[in-house]
Amino acid sequence: MARHVSGVFFKTDRAPVAPGTTVRLFGADHKPLGRATLIELGTSALRLSAPRPLQLGTKVLVAITLPGRYIEFEVPGMVDWELDCHFGVSFEYLTARQAYALALARDLLSTAPSEVAAAPRRAARR
Repeated sequence: MARHVSGVFFKTDRAPVAPGTTVRLFGADHKPLGRATLIELGTSALRLSAPRPLQLGTKVLVAITLPGRYIEFEVPGMVDWELDCHFGVSFEYLTARQAYALALARDLLSTAPSEVAAAPRRAARR
């Protein structure tokens, strides 16, 4: 449970990801906005950290690369809060593929990076 600034508790579905996981940010017109560190990944929102956070209301595409799978997918969203160098992006409408990719990303990115890199090698040996 997390505490909102109003003092009311609310449930969050965001899960922490492996340290050092970065994502690429693009504007609505597909122009690069830079990179950010992914801190938490959820089914409806994510938490990022960047030296210069994006402004509130900015529409973004967040490109997430799955390690060891050579898969990158983009999810559309909007910056809905900002505090110091951290900011949150809430997702807009997601297709079934994007929702599945987010679920897969939560499973893969919540583990240690060394375990994720070793998984394809273990599967190749079998």
